Amino acid sequence: MHAGLRRRLTYANTMSTLAVFFAISGSSYAAIAINGANIQKRSVAGTKLRVNTVSGVEIDESTLRQVPRARTLAGLTAERLKITCPGDTFPIAGICVERTVRPATTYGGAVLECAQVGTGRRLPTHGELRAALTEVQLARGGELTSNVYPSTSDPAKLDNLYVTGQAGSVALTTNAAAGARPYRCVTNRSN
Repeated sequence: MHAGLRRRLTYANTMSTLAVFFAISGSSYAAIAINGANIQKRSVAGTKLRVNTVSGVEIDESTLRQVPRARTLAGLTAERLKITCPGDTFPIAGICVERTVRPATTYGGAVLECAQVGTGRRLPTHGELRAALTEVQLARGGELTSNVYPSTSDPAKLDNLYVTGQAGSVALTTNAAAGARPYRCVTNRSN
């Protein structure tokens, strides 16, 4: 058996076997021994980095120059890409809120009226109305929100949360004529 092995054991076979061994062990050694601590700052060219491996954390945006001729995106100008609100509303807390309060009505009536105005209008949540009250005055008698709860007097009905004070204090009212309150509609911002 040793004689057969010796006949096949040539200089070329030995060298190719050693070359494979060193290639495998060398790259394994490099993978184990080289890490971020071993690399000096600014010593690796950008072309040597893997695509999409550098994020905003590693980039100081203030050092970047303005992109030349960046005037459109898919044919839209920068002005058209701005998020806007309809003319009768103002932007706050990520939504558009109507400037003018609407006359008192029931919760159900307010929901229907906002939906009929179009452009996805709806009653604001308590949080959205509180944010809006930093810019507008609360209507006398408070304003309706979209927050509803099972009625304490009749489980088959709903009570509606309405804001009673400029700071966001609340109370419940019924979805009936006696519970009618002023309201304003909101809509999502668009471009």
